[in-house]
Amino acid sequence: MRYQVTTPLTPREALEQALADFGPGGLGLQCMSQTNLGVVFQGGGGYIAVTAEPGAKTTLELETREWDYAVERFMVRVQRRRSWWQRWWRRKQPGTSRPASFTVLDK
Repeated sequence: MRYQVTTPLTPREALEQALADFGPGGLGLQCMSQTNLGVVFQGGGGYIAVTAEPGAKTTLELETREWDYAVERFMVRVQRRRSWWQRWWRRKQPGTSRPASFTVLDK
């Protein structure tokens, strides 16, 4: 399955979060390769590949086999990650919450 999600995190922050969630300290998957804009994990009969595209908001493309649930949880978390001042501002602006959304690119 392939997914796409945007996040306010920088590409580096998003990939660090992927390492924390999917790597040895998270799901326990083995990191097979890592670059400045991508990381690939393998284990448990499947894999997760995360690619970051920088911009005003970082776009993440995720491809997975056997780890869809974990990838969907990760996308929800990184999409909603905000800095402290954005969280503070949201509290001052009631009713501005939007539900999380992501795009399935390919089944």
